[in-house]
Amino acid sequence: MNEIKLAPEISTLYRLPFSKNDNPNGWIEITTHCNMECPLCYRGIGRDDFMPEHRNLENIKDEIIELERLRNCQIISISGGEPLMHPDIYDVVRFIRKRKMLPFIQTNGLLLNKNKIKELRQAGLAGLVIRVDSLSINRTKNQSDLNSRRSKLAELVATVKGIHLTFLSVINKDNLEEIPAIIEWALENNKLIDFIALIPQREVLFDEFDTLDTSKWVYLEDLCRAVKKKLPDIEYASYLGSQLESASIKWLQAPYLVINNSVLGYTSPGFVEFFQMTHHLMKGKYAYKFGKGRSKIYFPTVIFLSLFFRAFRKIAINYLKHIFRNPLTIFKPGYLQLLTFIIPPGIVDGQRDLCDGCPDAILFNGRLVPSCGLEEIKKLGYSYKIPELAYHDQHQDSHNNL
Repeated sequence: MNEIKLAPEISTLYRLPFSKNDNPNGWIEITTHCNMECPLCYRGIGRDDFMPEHRNLENIKDEIIELERLRNCQIISISGGEPLMHPDIYDVVRFIRKRKMLPFIQTNGLLLNKNKIKELRQAGLAGLVIRVDSLSINRTKNQSDLNSRRSKLAELVATVKGIHLTFLSVINKDNLEEIPAIIEWALENNKLIDFIALIPQREVLFDEFDTLDTSKWVYLEDLCRAVKKKLPDIEYASYLGSQLESASIKWLQAPYLVINNSVLGYTSPGFVEFFQMTHHLMKGKYAYKFGKGRSKIYFPTVIFLSLFFRAFRKIAINYLKHIFRNPLTIFKPGYLQLLTFIIPPGIVDGQRDLCDGCPDAILFNGRLVPSCGLEEIKKLGYSYKIPELAYHDQHQDSHNNL
């Protein structure tokens, strides 16, 4: 008996309008130094031939200016390695903010402390993206320990106001069942966290003779099924597709409003479209996030939006139920959270199925290339083919093949 497919059809979603040259995100890697050696790191940190280095500040600034020119970015994602190890991290953050973009730091969180967060915020930091999962930070299989670590980090970040917070987890078959607990933790901590990102594990080739072990790969349908256990009525709103497969979903998003640890409802594809189009009209750029700092929506705004979007009528009704139970809730905001699946490139006919409109493209020799495929491009060239002997898995991420 076939299981019911839970991944949505692309016809029910809003295709995010991001393109190579009009994209909310610019991605820059300022160092390859790292204080961890995560298994399957896509920069190869920990390999015998790996040579870490910090990039020169002036070179970093030049690349930021070029990303701004080519991408029309709202934010710049500062990555590595571990970017907090770079001696000029505060200058990098300050430079991005001076150019009227929002600096986001991608980090494992090990070097964060209150003083560092405060100084980064004073320099202009807008957001942190922190990876915590059983495949990286402390390699524990104990989900309560992982959620305890998330809580400590979220509470630490919350001591400094105005920082947008995302938690990211890499997922394979070993930790797929952690997803419901991650979602539950996010709902319970809705006042602290804005985004949850789930990224399936994908290896890269560092040499033409390497092979890919796809035995632990998980796919879009696996993520949807795991999330459904905690959010049975989940409704997805927006997506990005694949360059190679017409029906494949590479990014999938579900924005929802939370109050008192309860999901009031999910925003609609139409609302996401309205937000993106209005933001581009008013600001000249597409948006990676809602507003500045934390993403809050108060009851009067929900009522106003319900006049135009059916999805917000359900949210308004559920909001009212909470108000009737506790009238003081009328003065409390709902927190907008965003659940995002990011499916890295798999393999289609010997080629990587890259994201169409990839937000995480990086500059390499003056060209925009996917950051997750940079090492393969360095070794195998721009139009490389994956050797047939390098992989054996035939299960693709295309919705048609789920």
